[in-house]
Amino acid sequence: MKGSSLDAAVLADIALVLLIGVALGPVRARLRQPAVVAEIAAGLLLGPSVLGLLPGNVPALLFPEEIRSHLSVIAQVGIVLFMFAAGWELDFRALHGRGRSVLAITTASLAVPFILATALAFALLSLRPELTGPMASPLLFTSFLGIVLSVSALSVLIRIVGENGLTTSPVGAMATACAAITEVVAWCAVVALLTAAQGLSTGDFLLTLARIGAYALVMLLAVRPALRTFLAGHPPHGHRPVILILVVSSGVFLSSWCTTQMGIHAVIGAFAFGLAMPRDLDPDLHHAIANPLHHTGALLIPVFFALTGLTVDMTNLGEHGLLAVLAFLTVAWGGKFTGTALTARLLHLPWRDAATLGTLINTKGLSEIIMLTLGRDAGLIDNQLFTALLLTALTATVLVNPLVRHLTGGPTRPDPENPIPAQQHEQPHAAPETSDERGT
Repeated sequence: MKGSSLDAAVLADIALVLLIGVALGPVRARLRQPAVVAEIAAGLLLGPSVLGLLPGNVPALLFPEEIRSHLSVIAQVGIVLFMFAAGWELDFRALHGRGRSVLAITTASLAVPFILATALAFALLSLRPELTGPMASPLLFTSFLGIVLSVSALSVLIRIVGENGLTTSPVGAMATACAAITEVVAWCAVVALLTAAQGLSTGDFLLTLARIGAYALVMLLAVRPALRTFLAGHPPHGHRPVILILVVSSGVFLSSWCTTQMGIHAVIGAFAFGLAMPRDLDPDLHHAIANPLHHTGALLIPVFFALTGLTVDMTNLGEHGLLAVLAFLTVAWGGKFTGTALTARLLHLPWRDAATLGTLINTKGLSEIIMLTLGRDAGLIDNQLFTALLLTALTATVLVNPLVRHLTGGPTRPDPENPIPAQQHEQPHAAPETSDERGT
């Protein structure tokens, strides 16, 4: 395929992916599902799971191999910008006054599904030792499975909380804070596993950890203050937002390049740069920088899901694969819900609020899909297990919004006169004061 024809085919495929997403939009809105559900569904639709059932190998005709490599670069840009936005969205000021409660709930929401997932992984390996990927030991395999089944998706959760009018409620604030901590912990654990999966010697492994530590210190002690100084020097209503966007974007891509040079995926660098961004910017200045980058990432993310869908073939799951999805969903959903809700009850939250919190924290999203992709690329899991875990993430997210609406009685307007209550003096057995307007 000639250069001009190749470029035209790439552009046509991007248009096709975006139009499929637009077509699924009304269905997604009617079912009251987050956008990530429609994006994953669109990716599956374009792959062998759906279009592949038609004669003529339609997915290969629409997305030949020489085009996929170009689309992969475009998808990489979308993922990097998305992960930067996800890192910038993390705001641990929500922990103020309720730190112990949030940490206790977060620990339970991670520990219970992780323990159950590792037990399930050992059981699966005893039945089918070949489940481990080509580069994974049983320990790496079980650890990775525990992480991806216990992670939450902050960005999707924030949108579900907002759609249901829970942004200023204690439940919404606690769910957001729990998801934020969970995402940071999960990404740190994934980095460690991917580094170990490279089969490095002890010296090389320690050298990699030293590089990561040095990178983290540079981000904390140099990049973060420099960003604060640079952005604080620009008035919120200035006439140079494009310059700010270009500088921040350059920082995102350079940070991604640095982590790639260290043998870590580019998304880690983008996520870290988002964490380094100041949280106390003027709202107008924040929106002027964040919105264009967020929208650009949102425009390109469907390309990533399309490429992911081209590697997923649900027709090969079979009965055992479907049973695996059911087992994964039970462990992930049941474990997170039980650990979160019971801990919340021990902290004296009403049952309905505890159940809502346990449901919200089960939200999955792009972060988990990226982790699964990294795990597959690193040889920690195979394609069949990747498909089963992808369907688990999709099903888990589909369940969240309907259950939250049922528990809360539908979206409620936030009450500006009733700010989020905090614990008083952080006593060990104290709990956040919660209004019981929805009943217990």
